[in-house]
Amino acid sequence: MSPCTHDSTASFGQGDASVSCSKPENGFVDPLSLFHSEKAVEELLQQTPVEGMDAHLIEFSEALRTVAKALRRAAEGKASAQAEAAEWKRRYELEKSRNIQMERKARIAEQNGNIDCGRVKNLDNQLMLQNELDEHFEDCCMKHGICSHEVLRDRESDSNSNVDRSKMMRKASFKLSWCCKGENGDQHKHDIVSFEKGNITTAERSSKQISLKWESDPKTVLILTKPNSVSVRILCAQMVRWLKEKKKLNIYVEPRVRAELLTESSDFNYVQTWEDDREVLLLHTKVDLVTTLGGDGTVLWAASMFKGPVPPIVPFSLGSLGFMTPFHSEHFKECLDSVLRGPVSITLRHRLLCRVIRDAAKNEYETEEPNLVLNEVTIDRGISSYLTNLECYCDNSFVTCVQGDGLILSTTSGSTAYSLAAGGSMVHPQVPGILFTPICPHSLSFRPLILPEHVTLRIVVPFNSRSPAWASFDGKDRKQLAPGDALLCSMAPWPVPTACQVDSTNDFLSSIHDGLHWNLRKTQSFDGPREL
Repeated sequence: MSPCTHDSTASFGQGDASVSCSKPENGFVDPLSLFHSEKAVEELLQQTPVEGMDAHLIEFSEALRTVAKALRRAAEGKASAQAEAAEWKRRYELEKSRNIQMERKARIAEQNGNIDCGRVKNLDNQLMLQNELDEHFEDCCMKHGICSHEVLRDRESDSNSNVDRSKMMRKASFKLSWCCKGENGDQHKHDIVSFEKGNITTAERSSKQISLKWESDPKTVLILTKPNSVSVRILCAQMVRWLKEKKKLNIYVEPRVRAELLTESSDFNYVQTWEDDREVLLLHTKVDLVTTLGGDGTVLWAASMFKGPVPPIVPFSLGSLGFMTPFHSEHFKECLDSVLRGPVSITLRHRLLCRVIRDAAKNEYETEEPNLVLNEVTIDRGISSYLTNLECYCDNSFVTCVQGDGLILSTTSGSTAYSLAAGGSMVHPQVPGILFTPICPHSLSFRPLILPEHVTLRIVVPFNSRSPAWASFDGKDRKQLAPGDALLCSMAPWPVPTACQVDSTNDFLSSIHDGLHWNLRKTQSFDGPREL
């Protein structure tokens, strides 16, 4: 095959088709001209019979195809190099911001070294008081297990001096403890690990069932209902009237529910509500107990209202399918009376804390408002026809590259939701972990994972992705993730405590039996052939 020179044109066969290629001054072949050359040759191959074609034309066409493949590989390598460079730049900016913060802290420490003795004395007194409180909390936890200050502590409210302490004291206190139904009725067995003679053994193991016991009587109840349901509206009015007249409790409801109650009767004017989102953020300082009337969606809505600590929730089943609603509405008086008297078994349902970091962010601290999810966060391709391309990291260790319809990061409570439909396993809600479930992956070997709860997952949309991805949090607050954006996901420090009808294991098994008809089949006939 002869080389193609500048301004040279080769004519082939009997037609008028011609192919021209030029050699630029930099010594490299223009990919656009190569593309047009290959296209012209392919058109010529389709128009001209193969019998009358010279062999060098076929070689020339194959050479052009090889060059086109090489150019595509070079473009992919360039995109990969750009993504790697962006990742190193992000790490550099993060390290730089950390160094600046450390320098600022060092300057502040040097300036504070010149404070007067009176201020030092006050600081010493505060430290002594804090140590006494820590010793009290430690003694309490050593005796009883988990206390309310450990599970439902609001760190922001502790540092805010403007909080009304009198209102905080009105909230009922409780304690949580590990318990089991072991030998001799021992309700406080713990895991004991022995390292004697270099051997690691577990001496005893409890069922880790958590029990809630009120230390002071509850005073305020929040009732959340499923909208647009006549039966729920009637039950809500009955429950509000019974809690106020029989239990003398303060009642909080949503503004919509209060308007419905007042429309029914003006006697419900004692029912309280809120006016703006600022009051919603302070609900956990006023409410001792939450009651939901609906299905699992109502429980998700109740959890989403609390951006920090969540009061215990008593969920009543009034939906189509409920894995988190073990109580029946027909017996709401007996159920609520039992919960208010205590003790009651509860399930601590873990939540995921999700933060979106945009490509333009200087460091990982520049994030959008975090989202708390009780079921799952889903990253999918949206309306795009291309496969989702996601790079996944676990504590800075590369996990895999997801190519498919998307990815589900689920809690164990959400294992019976979208993750189950995508092929994930059903997991007991008190198992601490994060489910890593792909959605229709383009790989037969891509199986779901269950990761420990202490890890931080980072999902990145690479720069060579053909389309953006979309993230949704418990089916809401949908956000677009452009190339270079990342989603950080870790376990939130504020679980959602839901009351159990019996205990967490019994309620979980009952829900999958009743809701999913799990492993339901006819029993094998006994009158068939038998083993001799």
